[in-house]
Amino acid sequence: MTSGSEYSNYAEPRDDWIRSLLTRILYLLVLVAAFILLTCWFLPLVKEQQRQQHALQNLKQQVEQERASYNRQSKKLTLLQNDPSYTELLARDKLDLMKPGETIFRMEPGPENSR
Repeated sequence: MTSGSEYSNYAEPRDDWIRSLLTRILYLLVLVAAFILLTCWFLPLVKEQQRQQHALQNLKQQVEQERASYNRQSKKLTLLQNDPSYTELLARDKLDLMKPGETIFRMEPGPENSR
């Protein structure tokens, strides 16, 4: 009777090996599923951050352009308030006035070459 019980022991190691393999595959699939879920969860956040970074860069460029414009306008205002020769120059240019004996040469912009 010992030979009959020995055959039943041979099935157990084979089942344990298959069960161990399936358990490892299940763990691997759970890890892959968790990775996919985390990726799906964080991907929109990453895309939103990239979009906001791009918008921030655009706004910084716009601020720099406005700052340069402000500096030009501020310089013009200072010149208009404090420099009579600049005011005279602007008035003469806008009204096409000239002093006696003065010759004014105007340069017209040439046609642009279109390719």
